[in-house]
Amino acid sequence: MSENLTRAEAAARSSIAIDSYRVQLDVRGEETFETISTISFTADMDETFLDFIGAEVSSVVVNGEERDVEWDGARIALTGLAADNLVTVRGRGRYSHSGEGLHRFVDPLDGSVYLYTQYEPADCRRVFANMEQPDLKASFTFEITAPKEWTVLSNREEVESEIVDGGVRHIFASTERISTYLTAIVAGPYHRVTSPQDPRFSVYCRTTLAEHLDHEEIFDISLAGLAAFEQAFDYPYPWGKYDQVFVPEYNLGAMENPGLVTFTESYIFRGQSTRAQHAARANTILHEMSHMWFGDLVTPVWWDDLWLKESFAEYMGSWASVAATEFTEAWATFAARRSAWAFLNDMRPTTHPIVADIVDLEAADQAFDGITYAKGAAALRQLVAYVGEEAFFAGARVFFTRHAFGNASLDDLLSALEETSGRDLRAWAKEWLHTTGASILRVEGSTIIQEGHEPSGAEIRRPHRMSVGAYSRVGGELVLVAEETVELTESVTVSVRGDVIIPNHEAHTYAIVALDEHQTEHLLHCRIADPLARSVVWTGLWEAVRDARLDPARYVEAVGRFHDETDTTLLGQMIRNCEYLVEHYAVDVDTARTVWLGICDDSWRDAIADQEADRIYLWRAALARAGATLPEAEQVLREALDTVRGDRDERWRILIGLASTGSATEAELDAELVNPSEADIVAHMQAVASIPGRRRAAYERALDDSLSNDRISALLAGATARFDGESYPFFEIAGPVWQEHTQEMAERILYALFPEEEAGIADAEAWLEGPGAGAPNALRKIVTDGLDTLRRDRRVRDAFRDTSRFQVGER
Repeated sequence: MSENLTRAEAAARSSIAIDSYRVQLDVRGEETFETISTISFTADMDETFLDFIGAEVSSVVVNGEERDVEWDGARIALTGLAADNLVTVRGRGRYSHSGEGLHRFVDPLDGSVYLYTQYEPADCRRVFANMEQPDLKASFTFEITAPKEWTVLSNREEVESEIVDGGVRHIFASTERISTYLTAIVAGPYHRVTSPQDPRFSVYCRTTLAEHLDHEEIFDISLAGLAAFEQAFDYPYPWGKYDQVFVPEYNLGAMENPGLVTFTESYIFRGQSTRAQHAARANTILHEMSHMWFGDLVTPVWWDDLWLKESFAEYMGSWASVAATEFTEAWATFAARRSAWAFLNDMRPTTHPIVADIVDLEAADQAFDGITYAKGAAALRQLVAYVGEEAFFAGARVFFTRHAFGNASLDDLLSALEETSGRDLRAWAKEWLHTTGASILRVEGSTIIQEGHEPSGAEIRRPHRMSVGAYSRVGGELVLVAEETVELTESVTVSVRGDVIIPNHEAHTYAIVALDEHQTEHLLHCRIADPLARSVVWTGLWEAVRDARLDPARYVEAVGRFHDETDTTLLGQMIRNCEYLVEHYAVDVDTARTVWLGICDDSWRDAIADQEADRIYLWRAALARAGATLPEAEQVLREALDTVRGDRDERWRILIGLASTGSATEAELDAELVNPSEADIVAHMQAVASIPGRRRAAYERALDDSLSNDRISALLAGATARFDGESYPFFEIAGPVWQEHTQEMAERILYALFPEEEAGIADAEAWLEGPGAGAPNALRKIVTDGLDTLRRDRRVRDAFRDTSRFQVGER
């Protein structure tokens, strides 16, 4: 079966011009659904193929002539084509339970069925026959037959409906020209709220979640974002209505289907929620909205230029959060979380340029990473600093007008920006978009030196335009006393003076800040007043730990010292870093676990004393995870459990911690399942799977059962609980898992099960050189990344084996 479309195959088919699709679906079945796809196109070739992955292809009609069905499970052969063609394919598709294609979910609370589609990069072919590549845009008309009580949505407005066989056929207006992966369908008894300020905007969720839907805030963010984007882009929103649907068992944060944006239900908060969570949701809403221009209106030709939409959306999400909402800390959030994600990906041997070499769909699926999103966005922020915001947005306007409803490449964007900025951007693009690796800005006194190498060994020499801040201690904090804007390629000496000199303190470029030992001492003991500079510095401190330049124990001590951090995004990242550090960088992991549990306990109690709800939430959750590794933590976890009021998710978090050490029984966990929602069922599955003695069965069930994506993840999370952990035969199952599952599910399983002990280094090396030598590149990337992580873990442990406060004993 030829599922993995290559770039060369797509290029060979790209001369075809598709006028329109008419897609007819009947979604009243339980296992499969009827699908009819009628495609009108012109061709300069005798033969080509359509993409379709489903249960059956029953007929293929080409220009009125019934043809023999030639279908290998992924491609339908078309022969004897004319210059103008009309092709109709009838078949049956399979509902998905993995979040790929047409996903079907049954709500356990009321038995209602909910459907939604998710296609990017190439799962539209799981729903109807098409030519699945982004440069073959077309107009789409959908006809969806569904049970009469259901709401049915697509990219455009419904224009007609009719009763048929006890159901209703919904007919939608034809779309503008869009790519196949941007089409969308949602169906089921969804709860709807429409904005009283702008009737184009509606929000949907499952009926059983309606009481938790804070639609007012969602509308406020959405309407403010639309006004900001229309003004900045000087191009009116082009897609008519704007539906936003929160859907179950979603693999992503959201997807930018024009006129019908889908979001994960985790953005509907059933219990307590922090400011950081609301800020993240606002950023995602704005990220997806910016895609209505970057990605939907103008779409990359192929997945090599995936960054052309995702980097822009990542940048615009933060830009609009600052420009249009109360979440003006968005760039501090970006520095704390997204930059760290980019650095993690960019320092692996499998790193790639922002403009990546995407040879096939498997590679495209793995390109949705920290480089494409976060590094690309950081590079764009630097580009804005380089050419100016006015020229940047003027270039975007030219880009949209010139390529509206079509496809474009990097050269098209650079041409537009060069016109409006008057600058030659080719050299800039070469250094920023076609190189790999992270720049390191090392501070030595008042001199800043750019260091860093690509995996090839080539030195990184990117041009940086940035502000350098001088900070001095005033009272108990480090405050900005002077700043200077500099341009740096190799090194620069600044004139500003202070206790600490922080390059890039406003996060205008993509680089790791590496301070000298004297300045690091200041930062480990004294808080920086400005939250943006604080995020930049804490990201740099974490990278110093990962690079074996800072003792992991000192980082943990500093997090304990600054446990009352007011930026909840930064605090959450600091906590996550410590959790990773304890398990991977400590030589004596038991001692490290005990130290960390004590910090979590003290910090949680301090938050209670200060009546800081967000800090209580974060530290109590950290306490639950820390307690999951130490049976002696049972008493404090039960005390924490008693403080939870009306928050089901928080109760489960602590119960999972108790179950992981055998401190909660299955009977106790079962007693929590009173009128359970899907979130309760999934959490219960993880908790039971976490119990020592139950993990092997959970692992086997995750591999063998046809469960949903979320339920498989719950089983795997339980099976890999750290206390009294089990090892699984990763290298024996890697090949079969890759062959027997979709890429989404194979990656979910294999990333969860990759070994974390040092012995995995030799096993991974042997697999890559032996059984895995001929494995698909996407599978080899999983192992190569895992091997790199194990080697880094060992390097950090070895660097502080004889000096660290976590040194007692052996791992």
